[in-house]
Amino acid sequence: MVNRRNETSSEVFVLFTMDCEPARGDVTPHAAKMSASGPADYEESERAIRAYCDTTRARGFATTLFVHPEIAVIHRDLLLDLQARGDCLGLHLHPYKFGDGRYEHDLGAYPASEQREMLCQAIDVWQEALGQKPLYFRAGYFSANDSTFSVLQELGFRGGSLSIPGRVLPEHCSVWAGAELYAHRAHPGFRHLKGSSPFVEIPVSVDLQRPVQRGAAGEQGYEWPYVPARYDHKQVIGNILERFQSDSVSYGAIVMDSHNDQDYTDPAHPSSVNLALVLDSIESFCAARGMRPVSATLESMCDRFLADEA
Repeated sequence: MVNRRNETSSEVFVLFTMDCEPARGDVTPHAAKMSASGPADYEESERAIRAYCDTTRARGFATTLFVHPEIAVIHRDLLLDLQARGDCLGLHLHPYKFGDGRYEHDLGAYPASEQREMLCQAIDVWQEALGQKPLYFRAGYFSANDSTFSVLQELGFRGGSLSIPGRVLPEHCSVWAGAELYAHRAHPGFRHLKGSSPFVEIPVSVDLQRPVQRGAAGEQGYEWPYVPARYDHKQVIGNILERFQSDSVSYGAIVMDSHNDQDYTDPAHPSSVNLALVLDSIESFCAARGMRPVSATLESMCDRFLADEA
């Protein structure tokens, strides 16, 4: 297919994402041991989701919410309201936080047949709650294997943000060292490569100039705009934008993430301070480099990417 987009662009796509997970008290002890993320209760969850989306929207950016099936049920009205104003909804899944507890590991630990089974169950709950089928996906811990993209395509997903280039976190089956850095069609047989499938993968942004031996999730990899992390977010944003220009990319996308367990209603909360710094850094660095930040969601990125290749 021919890419009709110019070889380089002054546009920078800005994707604020949030992984929305069940309350910590509603998961099994094993699940809590595997992943400590998640709100204390659903009031905290709603406050975090609403305030994060309100903060980014006040600065002109929509949000993509990756929603665990239980959150789709509990926050149905909130999520549909946010979608109606332009935010994007996708499916999020930690297998051990979902269902009857039969799954004890992260998504990438399972063969295609079991991934298909658990995803179908999650889709059913999500769809029943929200009245629509999820089209976008991210697994907990960015866990995946070489079957995952093909299974997602088979189940009707259009795209996702599954990868975090450079991450090495084997205990959660999340290994992305050497993975493709920019938006691409997924490869059906090897997750690190560009391919020709209709599934569009939008990798999380990482700062290749700032390696870490133990990151926010305990991984080896790079600093990235994970808002709650104690990274140098201003420098991370600046270095990512510098790489976009030096690599002459057509689809430079700053993909950030957070969780629904951060108090974005409090401007003095560390995550609120980081979020404001990220927003200010995008604005200032783009202006200095002659780049134009463009609000994007997983839906709009997939639309744009596929239309330019049509």
